[in-house]
Amino acid sequence: MSAVKVEMTGTVQTIRLDRPDVLNALNPEAYDQLAEAIRMAEDEAVRAVVLTGTGRGFCSGHDLSDANNDDPAAGLPEVNATMRAIRALRKPVIAAINGVAAGGGMSLALCCDVKLMARSARLVPAFLDLGLVPDMGASWLVANALGYGRALEWLVSGEALDAETALEWGLVNVLVDDGELREAAQRKADELAAGPTLAIGLTKQLLSTALSASFEDTMEWEARFQQIVGRSADYAESLAAFRDRRKPKFQGK
Repeated sequence: MSAVKVEMTGTVQTIRLDRPDVLNALNPEAYDQLAEAIRMAEDEAVRAVVLTGTGRGFCSGHDLSDANNDDPAAGLPEVNATMRAIRALRKPVIAAINGVAAGGGMSLALCCDVKLMARSARLVPAFLDLGLVPDMGASWLVANALGYGRALEWLVSGEALDAETALEWGLVNVLVDDGELREAAQRKADELAAGPTLAIGLTKQLLSTALSASFEDTMEWEARFQQIVGRSADYAESLAAFRDRRKPKFQGK
């Protein structure tokens, strides 16, 4: 039985973690299928991605009932490759956080570009409760969102963060009533998919680089990427639309 389901609606790919009986906890099969789903999203027919979970949970992190729990670092190189692939994907990735996102599941949600969160959902940094450290990029993602002091306090506490506080702290972008999350995520994905997704993808790279690069280096990267998009079909279309006084129809090319 598949642990991850992939659906296409127009140009939007939805990746759904589908182990609802364990709040979509990630076992080796789920990790492998998630990696394959992200590879599928690289297809140019896909212009935006929605990541969500089935049932009451988004993802409760690593499946603690898995037989290979003696070494919590086992498999992390492969898992981290998937996290890097999400960040590097040259199209927007939207997390529709439909329920609890704990441990590595929280990392997975925060790794996405745009985060929509159901009002009843919770973010839970469950790592230290198990005597472990944050992984799957959680320390970087949380520290860059919150700053060192608040990030350390929250990660060490292990306390569940409600949706309103997550929004106030800047960890998520939008709160949505529980019954409207799926439709809201699809609308946001459709909106982004209709945009210049090549430029959106390169902007993702610029922002990730800017967090560790100097001002001068960032301007160099901007100039390089501006040359790329300056030769794109989307830029040519934007100029034609401006001349014709109409809305541009972007192709992500």
